[in-house]
Amino acid sequence: MFISKLYDTVLSQTENCIHLYDHFFHINNPFVRDRQQVETSAETNVVKRKRKRPPYEVPVQYLMRGDEISKRIKTFISNLKKSHPDLFPIAPKILDNNSCARHASIKFYESTSAFKSVYGQNPNPNLHTANGYVFPPKCQFYCDNVFNMKNLGDQKFDLILLDPPWTNKYIKRKKKIKRDEGYTMMTDQDLAQLPINEFLTSNGLVCVWCTNSQNHIDSLKSILFPIWNVKYVACWYWIKVTECGEFVCNFAPGTGKQPYERILFGRKIDCDIKIKNPEEDKFIASVPSSVHSHKPPLSEILVTYLPPTPKCLELFARYLIPNWTSYGLEALKFQHKFLYENSDIEYCNHKSKTKCNKNV
Repeated sequence: MFISKLYDTVLSQTENCIHLYDHFFHINNPFVRDRQQVETSAETNVVKRKRKRPPYEVPVQYLMRGDEISKRIKTFISNLKKSHPDLFPIAPKILDNNSCARHASIKFYESTSAFKSVYGQNPNPNLHTANGYVFPPKCQFYCDNVFNMKNLGDQKFDLILLDPPWTNKYIKRKKKIKRDEGYTMMTDQDLAQLPINEFLTSNGLVCVWCTNSQNHIDSLKSILFPIWNVKYVACWYWIKVTECGEFVCNFAPGTGKQPYERILFGRKIDCDIKIKNPEEDKFIASVPSSVHSHKPPLSEILVTYLPPTPKCLELFARYLIPNWTSYGLEALKFQHKFLYENSDIEYCNHKSKTKCNKNV
């Protein structure tokens, strides 16, 4: 609903409004990866055994901090259910491991591809569609490698948002065809080369989607932020829940997969005007999209921490936002009309299709 609100603009006098196809958000119950593995093994009559990796010793202080955050998140969601029961309607579980949403995501990647070295904009106040893509009002984009961001010229931005392709051993092992068209995973040394400081205003805010890897978190705070002339100010948590308010996966000990992602904030070190900084440990909860790396937009949530009419830039972008500049190899990835209501998506089995059609 939040993403669709950004596009709730009439295309013309004869066309309807465009909204995201809600099939991608039919997350009915927690994902069950192990069951998928068992089913695949049964079909092929092959017993798959996981190779054991040597245990990683997580520092005690990090474990304690992780336990504290997990408890606070559980309490937050529990209180949210009690105070706003309308947000999470009680509905019968469909134990199909979110088949409809997963199949929609697979079909999306099979049906789309990335642009290369393309620049464009929609300077108009209305939504526009062209060549099978949706362009929100007042947006501009660069389908280009972020290491070429000097193409932005002398522009300065009040907010720079990054969603880097952090190094991840699991993703390395599980790479899929059609999912590696964009960036390869980057090291901290790669990210340090980005000239973030050059494009920040004197009071600029940097916002970074970060994995739950403590190495990445520490590196961002102690290495990347200082190189970018930015001082760490806060960490937020995006909590992923099902339509009924359950966590999309269990909380895991140590470095395991969690039902949340972090957003770290930094403010320009030489900030000369007092602007309210994001507060520590803010929680955001939503039903996630089944499409890989489809993050919720933060523009509306960050209004109080920015000037009245801010200039905003997203790096490693995969979609467009009104009044923003999007820069990345896949800047138009999630603008493809396949993601929107007027797409003809045929991917659900009979049981899942019944559930999907009821909500369209």
